[in-house]
Amino acid sequence: MEKTRDFKILNGFWIKIIAIISMTFDHVGYFLQPNGNLHVVFDIFRVIGRLSFPLFIFLLVEGVIHTKNTRNYFIRLSLLALAFLIGQLFAYFVSDKSNKLMSPAVDLLLTAALVYFLKRKDWFSLLGIIPLAWAMISLFVRNYESVHFTSVKWWPFFLRPDYTLFGPLLGIGFFYANDLARIFLNSKEQTKNFIRTSYEQTTKNVISSIFLIILTISFTFMDRNGLNLCFNIPWQIYSLFAFIPILLYNGKRGYNAKWFQYGCYIYFPAHLILIYLIFSLI
Repeated sequence: MEKTRDFKILNGFWIKIIAIISMTFDHVGYFLQPNGNLHVVFDIFRVIGRLSFPLFIFLLVEGVIHTKNTRNYFIRLSLLALAFLIGQLFAYFVSDKSNKLMSPAVDLLLTAALVYFLKRKDWFSLLGIIPLAWAMISLFVRNYESVHFTSVKWWPFFLRPDYTLFGPLLGIGFFYANDLARIFLNSKEQTKNFIRTSYEQTTKNVISSIFLIILTISFTFMDRNGLNLCFNIPWQIYSLFAFIPILLYNGKRGYNAKWFQYGCYIYFPAHLILIYLIFSLI
C-alpha cells in the first residue's frame, strides 16, 4: 500500500527564513513613504511583515520546550534581544522619532521567561506571573498615556513589550498546544519530550493555528473598540496568516549551524542599517 505523502514540509530552519524575509519586507515598508504611487507597495510590504512576530514566538516556544541547555539558550536569546534593541534604536534615531521606541526584544524575553517557568511543572511555574505582570503594566501605561496625552517616565519605552500581552499569550497558547494535542489523541507521552508522531504534530499545529487566529481577531476587535493593546496599525490583523507555515511545520529543527545562528543575530541591526543607507542614496 502506497504511503500517503505528509504535507508538513517546513522545518524550523525554513520557518525562521520565512520570518526573517517577512520582517525584512516590513522594515523596507517602514522606510517607504505611504503616499503617491508607493502607497500600495507600502501596504503590501507591511502586510507581509505581519507574519514575522507570530512565527518568531512560535520558534521561541519550540526552542524553550526542546532545549537541553536552558542557560545557553537564554544566552543566545539575549544576544538576539540585544540585536533587536540595537536595530530598534537605529530605526528610532534615523526616523522622525514620532513613534515611541518599544522593542520586540522585550516581547521575546518575556515570552521565553514565561514559557520556561511553565515548563518546569513545579512551584517555580508560579513565577510566570512576573512576565505577565510586566506586560500588563506596559499595557496599563500605554492606555494611560493615550487617554491623558502624557508620557510616563518611570516606565521607559525601551523596557516595554511592543505587542504588550500578545507575545506572552501567544507563548502560552503555543506551549499548551503540546498538552492539548496529547489529550486529544489520548497519548501517554510526556509533554517535555519531542512530538514523536505525525498525528501529534499535526494536531499540535492545528491547535496552535486556531489559538493564533482567535487571539489575533480578539486583539483586533478590542483595539478597534477603544482598548490600546498593540494592534494600532491597520495591517496587524494579517498576523493570523502565520497559521499557514505553522500548519506546515514538521517538528524538526532543520539546518542550525553556528554561523547561521549568530548570523541571524547580526542580521537584524545590519539589515536596518543597509535599508537606511539604500534609501538615503535614492
